[in-house]
Amino acid sequence: MRNGKLVVAQIGCGKFAEFQDLPNIAAIPQLQLKWLCDLDTERAGELSRRYGAEKVTSDFREICADPEVDLIKIATSHEIHLPIIECAASAGKHVFCEKPMAMRDEEAWKIIRTVRKNGIKLCVDLNRRMSPAPQALKRNVEEHLKNPVHSPWRYIETARTPLAEEEYKHMMIRIQDESSSYGLQHLDPLIGGGEIIGESVHWLDVACWFFAPAVPVEITAWGSSRLSHGINVKFSSGDDMTLTFSCSGTFDYPKELFEVAAGNAFFRSEFFVENNTYGVPGAETEYFPMKHYSGNIAEEGFNAYIAKYHERLQGFAGNSKTLENSKPFEVDKGHLNMWRAFVDAVLNDKPSPCDELDGFRSTYLAQLAIRSIECRQTLPVPVERWTPAIFIR
Repeated sequence: MRNGKLVVAQIGCGKFAEFQDLPNIAAIPQLQLKWLCDLDTERAGELSRRYGAEKVTSDFREICADPEVDLIKIATSHEIHLPIIECAASAGKHVFCEKPMAMRDEEAWKIIRTVRKNGIKLCVDLNRRMSPAPQALKRNVEEHLKNPVHSPWRYIETARTPLAEEEYKHMMIRIQDESSSYGLQHLDPLIGGGEIIGESVHWLDVACWFFAPAVPVEITAWGSSRLSHGINVKFSSGDDMTLTFSCSGTFDYPKELFEVAAGNAFFRSEFFVENNTYGVPGAETEYFPMKHYSGNIAEEGFNAYIAKYHERLQGFAGNSKTLENSKPFEVDKGHLNMWRAFVDAVLNDKPSPCDELDGFRSTYLAQLAIRSIECRQTLPVPVERWTPAIFIR
């Protein structure tokens, strides 16, 4: 540490580092950025001047050898996570790793071993569990189920004892995306692994976090492991999550929608900016402010987000990606909250907000989903796989 701050190194200086990691590091007073590492040292140098990093390198081993570094953030392509984590852990550095933690189960097991052997903390940036809107959604469902109250006009044909399956919770997650936003590095089986590995680990993790302590018992998937697909996960509690992921959509409409049916009520979270509850008297709409917005619309919520989006594009005819530099525009998906929680875990010796076991489990479910697609069948989630026994020598 330096002057009471954790000394941080950023490995991987692509778009995500530029627009997420580096601004988030700068926003946390307990952090001091020292290193930037990228194969493109010219780009790393440019970002170092913007964010005040002291040193630039193309070799992550140079960072691991620096005794002053406390924490390393990894934002590289997926296939190199394991060697970086092994190097960092052996040097006693804490690690914050982008999702997926690993592309394959065997890589994840090796990461669990090196993290535990060396006594470091690891966090995986499966950030949706830390976003204010999904957290409020989970809280609202749990509070309703503790003391269910229903609208007085509720339709009941016959008074009877509820059947067992009527007590289950059902989560629906809809993702609509543009496949043109994915470079070939995301789809390459050696580097990115496709969208189940690269993206759907987010929503597999959300389901596990949402339904805990229940655990997955079976998984069924369909479609393409590379692009559009669907996944259903059933849990030991009888609850389930169904994900539909389409790459044939448009960025002119928000990407993510979360819905939960539970306790004869319906809960909806629209793109991290608005939550609604139906069937519960007195439930109010909840609004969540955007993380970055610099326009003229004061209102919050889903319709306001749409208006803000079109305001941003008014009079613009080029590729909207070029707006990212000049007009930051972002909802709160939980990235900064994950950073803050992990920094707190390191400084105060608390559990990581999303640890190596969480990272393994999202990878494992993603791999099972891919196998389910290939085999065209439902697959079990054995307890011995869900809770691996890693021997530490």
